[in-house]
Amino acid sequence: MEKVIKFLLSTVIVIVVFVISASAAGVLADIAGLWKKPIIGGVAAACVVISAYISAPTYKLIAATIWLCVGAIAAWVLSTVFMYAEDQATQLPLYITYASGAIALLLCFVWHKKCSLKPNVN
Repeated sequence: MEKVIKFLLSTVIVIVVFVISASAAGVLADIAGLWKKPIIGGVAAACVVISAYISAPTYKLIAATIWLCVGAIAAWVLSTVFMYAEDQATQLPLYITYASGAIALLLCFVWHKKCSLKPNVN
């Protein structure tokens, strides 16, 4: 039961990180005068995957992979529902979001491998 509660807490953490990272990325991109949609998607995807990996109590890589898949589906839905005039001719923001999430998952794999190779010193 304790693991279930920890995974529920992890889910809350990932959702909060998503909202905060997407909002902050949007504000900063707007201030910088950059194209907001790919920046918001890329930052949010990376933050979701990494926060899922960090906050999962066990099965960290599986949790990060599941959140990458959930995020990919959500990004696809959001990119079709919230299609701006500037986005009509391109799927680039969606591809940047996918690439950012995949790179973040790759970093999690490297991090996991590096941590699992360290000997336990007790």
